[in-house]
Amino acid sequence: MALVDRQKLRANYDDLVATLRDDPSAGFVRPSVTARLVADVTVESTFVQYDRPFRFVGDEAAHRAGDEQGPSPMRYFLSGLAFCMEGWYAKGSAVVECDVEDLELELRTFMDLRGEHGFPGVPPHPQWIVAEARVTSPAPSETVFEMIDWGDARCPLVSLVRAAIPVYGRVIHNGTVVRDTVPAGLT
Repeated sequence: MALVDRQKLRANYDDLVATLRDDPSAGFVRPSVTARLVADVTVESTFVQYDRPFRFVGDEAAHRAGDEQGPSPMRYFLSGLAFCMEGWYAKGSAVVECDVEDLELELRTFMDLRGEHGFPGVPPHPQWIVAEARVTSPAPSETVFEMIDWGDARCPLVSLVRAAIPVYGRVIHNGTVVRDTVPAGLT
């Protein structure tokens, strides 16, 4: 069974492009969530999407005054970025006709916690992100690159993050590194 229904995704993409071309306002969205402090640094986020409620709990490690009731905000941030990238890679596989048997994405970053705690000259945000895509596909590497580049060009979260910090990539195609923009020393 195919991991990606390329026909379904391509039809959906083409239909949405046609709708947006005919009525640009059809693409205006205003996502929102409501977050509330539960205790100490434990936060609950709720929202309704697809006509049903969702609830996420974010927290910090005990040594950072948390109760470890949920992932840290940074893990949610990296997960959201990965979700967006993977979705756009799947759509890209349909558009560039790249069969995908498996697609795994690992995101990692570096932060100096002194920045969050007000140390001068130390930024409070991540310094970079490395996105390592592991793709199993019978397609040639050039087609895999097309799929990834197409998705990266359209993923709203990658676009936002790239405007703020460097995003480096590594593509491993069928077990072999075929593209690597990660500077030496970043792990």
